[in-house]
Formats: sequence, C-alpha cells, structure tokens
Amino acid sequence: MDARTYDVVIVGAGAAGCAAAAGLPEGVRGLLVDRFDAARGRCCGGLLAPDAQRAIRRLGLKVPDAVRVRPEPHEVHVLDLDSGRQQTYARDYRNLDRARFDAWLLEQARGRVDVRPHARLVDLARDAEDVTVRLSAGGTETAVRATCVIGADGAGSRARRLAFPDRPAPRAMVAIQVRLPADPPTSRHEVLFASRLTSFYAWAIPKARTVLVGAAFGRLRGARERFEEILEHFRQRLGLDGPVLARSARRLTRPARANDLFAGDGRVLLAGEAAGLVSPSSGEGLSFALESGAAAGAAVRACGPAPTASGSALEEAADAVAYHRHFDRLVRRVRRKVIKARVIFSARLRRWALRLPWCP
Repeated sequence: MDARTYDVVIVGAGAAGCAAAAGLPEGVRGLLVDRFDAARGRCCGGLLAPDAQRAIRRLGLKVPDAVRVRPEPHEVHVLDLDSGRQQTYARDYRNLDRARFDAWLLEQARGRVDVRPHARLVDLARDAEDVTVRLSAGGTETAVRATCVIGADGAGSRARRLAFPDRPAPRAMVAIQVRLPADPPTSRHEVLFASRLTSFYAWAIPKARTVLVGAAFGRLRGARERFEEILEHFRQRLGLDGPVLARSARRLTRPARANDLFAGDGRVLLAGEAAGLVSPSSGEGLSFALESGAAAGAAVRACGPAPTASGSALEEAADAVAYHRHFDRLVRRVRRKVIKARVIFSARLRRWALRLPWCP
C-alpha cells in the first residue's frame, strides 16, 4: 500500500475524530491527524453529563477509573446575579481528568488508524475519484490521497471552510478557564449567570485538590477583564485564595440557525463541533461528538469512488443516507436546546424559570 494513500483521512483527534476512527469498518485504511498533540487535554470543564455517559455506553465503552477524578459532583448550584435568585438541583456527573480521557479515547482509535500529531490541514481538493489533503508538519508539506475525509476539527473547522466555503461555521464564543488550588474543593458544580459579564454563563468545577473556574463570552472585546471579575466572584464565594496554576482558552461553537448544522456530503463528512453539533444552552459537546463521530466512521463505506455502472454505488448511497438520518436525530436534539437557550439566556425569562424544577 502506498503510505500516502488511505480510504479516509480524519482531521481532528478530539472526541469526534477518535470516535470516527474507532467506528471504522474492518479493512478500512485510515489516517487520523491533529495539529496539536493528539491527547493534550482541552479547555473543558471535564464533566461527563448524562447524555455523554449514554453515548459512551452505546459505543460499547466504559470509562476507566484511572480517567475519573474525585469529587464527582451530584448537585448543581445556580446563582443568577441579574435576579438574585438561586437554585440547587441534582445531576449525575462523571468527573474526568480531560487529558487522561483524551489519551484513553486516542487509544481506542490507535488500533484502527495511523495517527499523525502536529500535522496541520493546509488544503483540501476533490477530483472525480479522490480527495487530496495537503498537510504541514515540521515545516514540510505532504499530500495524502483518500476517498473520503471526515472533518472533526472543532469550532471554526478548517475542513469545513475548505470543503464547503458557502456553508460557514456557526458563530463561536471564546471560553477562558483557570485552575486554582482548593483543598478540599467544593463538592458542587457551581453555575453563575450575570448578563453584565457574559451572555453565556460561568462555572466552577471541583477537581482533585483544585477547582476549575471558567466562562464563555460571545463578545470578545473586554472578555479578559470580565473574566477577571468572574474569577474574583468565585474566589470570594468559594474561598479560593491561591495562585492560578494553569490558564487555557478555546473557541466554542454556539449554533443558532438551521444553516449552522451541516453533515457534509458523501465525500467530506462533518462531525462534532465542525458540523455545528453542540448544545447552545450548556455548551456540552461530548455526547454529540461521540455519536456523530462514530456514525461518520461507520459511514466511510459511503465515501468511495464516483458511481460506476456496476451498481456498487447503490450500497454506498444507502450508507450515506444512514449517516444523514443519524445526523438529523442529533440536529433535533440541538434544536430543542436552542429553545432552552432562549429561556435561560434571557434575564427576564430566567427569573421565572428559576422558580421551577429546572436545570441549565
């Protein structure tokens, strides 16, 4: 086999990309690329919500104990600074060390594909039979041919921009997060709404002897200054007086329109945030990434050469239809959460919602 020829190139080694690699049919030759270290950990609260727990079970996987951290919060405390209202409700989370979780996901993929970290997607071009992917690594560009590409490269997906310039990515926010020492840490997941500071929400999540404090901002101007106000709020409220141990930031997709959600076509499939699949109410994307990634991987048989007179393209088209059918189910979930987002991010409606047995 030509080392530079594959059946599929998967761009992005996050949850969606690893799930796609692990879900490939037997005999499919795949390459998984990421512009960073493939298992570096991400700017993420690292809470596995019930939807994501169900997605992992559907994939036939079980998160190992070595990936989980304590305490695991089973309560969420919500404070709305706009109305002064607050509420506590039960929620069953699994608490993760995100870097270990990413490494574990990557191990599920390694047996199925070649993995190439520190490889940045430069260009993508299609002809009648192949998709040519140009990658840059260490200052050197290489071309890789494949019959299919899966774009799983997150918010602001370059694969989506190159393959579908007329389908721009959804509007993105910036998420900022810091790690602070706390021994013992809070035992609850803390959520803060404050329209003056963020159009989304802020959080404090317990980890082993530390707490993650983060927030997401749709308006980038002044985001750092507003984050510092949020950080000071949590310091005073939770008694966090230690130095910042680590700081990170990332883009976070926030779909709002039907056009934001796009599965791609039979030659370039999109999964996870690259497809716009993330909850606009909570920012939870792991469940969507795992489910769409696995479905995209299983559909690679649909990404063969152009149709021929042999009729083999009929089976391929059926696989493509199955992926889009699965994608449409995920889209319906996102749309329900769009409605929820309109309630919880309106200061007036949230004031009344907090009177009900409700969760963000």
